[in-house]
This record gives sequence, structure tokens and C-alpha cells, in this order.
Amino acid sequence: MKKLFVVLCFFTALTLTAQDAVKVAPKNFKVLVDNEHVRVIQDTLAPGESESQHTHPAGWYYVVSPGKMKVTYADGKSIIWEAKVGEQAWMDAEAAHTSENIGTTTLSYVLVEVKSAAKK
Repeated sequence: MKKLFVVLCFFTALTLTAQDAVKVAPKNFKVLVDNEHVRVIQDTLAPGESESQHTHPAGWYYVVSPGKMKVTYADGKSIIWEAKVGEQAWMDAEAAHTSENIGTTTLSYVLVEVKSAAKK
């Protein structure tokens, strides 16, 4: 019984930390395509807007509108992303984090989430 309790706690913790971005911030994240291979989402954040804690599987992103975003991870570390129009790259799975537009322009990027890729 004790082992079952530990296993249930472990999976509950995973569920709480691996939060889907679209479910957490539906106002900001719009699903453009969703099939068995990928989910393509567009994230749009106006100046001063923020998003609750969420995760992303590995994938590719493309910046549509430039901006400045503060990303704060669950462990307390934070980074500043100064996104430029046309910037694109492969992105490994991202651990739980919050996002806040700390710039003066609306930031928007498209993210192609690869469903078969590893998650954090």
C-alpha cells in the first residue's frame, strides 16, 4: 500500500508540473494545427501580460512579432528573451515556467510542438 501511495504521489506531481500552455493561457495560446505528429500554436503576449506556469515539449519556433519576454522557471532561475522578427530555432523541451512580456511591443511567435519528442 505504501508503494502505491508513493507512485500515486509521483504521478500527481508530474501532472501538476507538466501543464499544457493552451489550457493554462487560452487567451494567449491559439492552436493552429493539431494532428498525431505535431501541434502548432501561436503565443501572443501584449506588453505587461503574463502566463501561468506551463511546459512545452521539444519543437521549432518562429518569431512573428518582436518583443522582450521574461521567463521564470519553477526553480527560481529566470532569463530575458529578446525575440527578433524571423528568429527561429529548434527548442528542447522546456521545464515548468512562467512568461511575462516586459517590453513595449506585443510579442508573438509560432511554436511547432513535436508530439513524439521527449517532455520535461
